[in-house]
Amino acid sequence: MNDTLTFATKLPSGLKQALDEVCQRLGLKKNFVIETALREKLEDLIDTHDLQIAIKEATGFYEWKSIKKELKLK
Repeated sequence: MNDTLTFATKLPSGLKQALDEVCQRLGLKKNFVIETALREKLEDLIDTHDLQIAIKEATGFYEWKSIKKELKLK
C-alpha cells in the first residue's frame, strides 16, 4: 500500500516557472520531480550530518613516521 499525503508549500515564482518548463519540455510529472528532489536532498543532509559526526568522533590523523614505527614494533 502506498500512503500519500498532500504537501503544500509556497515557492518563488521563478522556481515554479522553471519547474513547469522543465516538466513540460521533458514530459515529466511535477510530483515525480519534486519527490525525487526531496529524497535526494534528505539523503544529502543525512550524509552531511553523519560525516560531521564522524569527523567529530575521529581520533585524528597520525604522522606516517609514527605509524611505520608502530608497525615495526608488531
